[in-house]
Amino acid sequence: MSNLLSKKLRTGLTVFGIAIGIGAIFFLLSFGIGLQRLVTNQVIGNQSIKTIDVSSPNAGLVKIDDVNTNRIKEIPNVDTVGQAYYFPGSFKISGSESDGIVYGVDQPYQSLTYLNLIEGSLLGDETEKSGLIINKAALEAIGLAGKPADVIGKPIEVTIPLSNATEKAGTLNKELPIVGVIDSGSGAELFVSNTIFREAGVKNITQLKVGARNVEDVKTIRAQIESLGLETSSPVDTLNEINQVFKFLNFILIGFGSIGMVVAVLGMFNTLTISLLERTREIGLMVALGARSVDMRRLFVLEAMLLSFIGSVVGILGAYLIGRIVNTIMNVFALRRGVRESFDLFASPPLMILAMVIFMTFVGLIVVYLPARRAEKINPIDALRRE
Repeated sequence: MSNLLSKKLRTGLTVFGIAIGIGAIFFLLSFGIGLQRLVTNQVIGNQSIKTIDVSSPNAGLVKIDDVNTNRIKEIPNVDTVGQAYYFPGSFKISGSESDGIVYGVDQPYQSLTYLNLIEGSLLGDETEKSGLIINKAALEAIGLAGKPADVIGKPIEVTIPLSNATEKAGTLNKELPIVGVIDSGSGAELFVSNTIFREAGVKNITQLKVGARNVEDVKTIRAQIESLGLETSSPVDTLNEINQVFKFLNFILIGFGSIGMVVAVLGMFNTLTISLLERTREIGLMVALGARSVDMRRLFVLEAMLLSFIGSVVGILGAYLIGRIVNTIMNVFALRRGVRESFDLFASPPLMILAMVIFMTFVGLIVVYLPARRAEKINPIDALRRE
């Protein structure tokens, strides 16, 4: 330890090099993990990974009806099955008219779908057959986006062409009061009770949403549903695709960070080797006075571990602070661009921090192997003869 303190500049530069190397890897990995979490949250959102979306194949050979719905309900470990119809239609309120998608849903489907309610209520027992939920995008389409509270209770006229959905061609016209406003979906969307479509003679259901009891059951349930000739999808699919992309991205980021790590390792090796050359006479004298060869090895191992540990801590702290600063700046820019929701581009899992400190300490042990072996084999007589 005293040797490290006596050579402050060399020790400082070595620690700085290690800090740069480990800090670069930590910064890039934190960015990769943080970005992965951000993308996952944006894509998956509040969807439960225990849900499965069921639809008819493109060829339409197998339809979703009550018979298939009941079969799916009987599959082991299926907790909930919700039904939904949806059709393009138009809606009119306060003299303004626009187009959108009208969803006819039942209570189970509504419970399995994340609807970010910002005003009013969702379709409940009292409002299920006589109410309507509208999203902000639909209100924006008719110029009422800034007044979601004012539209609660107002009647809205909905027109839905059903020419291909029922035996009798016709149009479904309904006037329903708005009971809730949600902030979900990018296009204009309205939600009504699926009873409205059933009473109009629509037999084939557009989509089912199936809730599994456990995430582990999703794969088995999907296989059994697909055996009925239906198609399935799940947030798990998207999650797996995202994870695959970021595995590759993190590999590239680690590759860039490793360049700095190589420089740091060479710097540490250089410091320990020079230290050995400078202290050859000192080591020889210590051995001549009774010090064991293994003590010389331990001396260099201790110095390497100290350099690695201090450099790792400094590098990780520095990278963490830089990440916080960058994240704050990005949030400020986003706020000026109209993005009100804050985000975090960097993530620092405690396990990753611990793993990196242990990893760098282990690297230090590898780097010190040759200098330590040379110190252990120094002949005290030859060492004392050196000028």
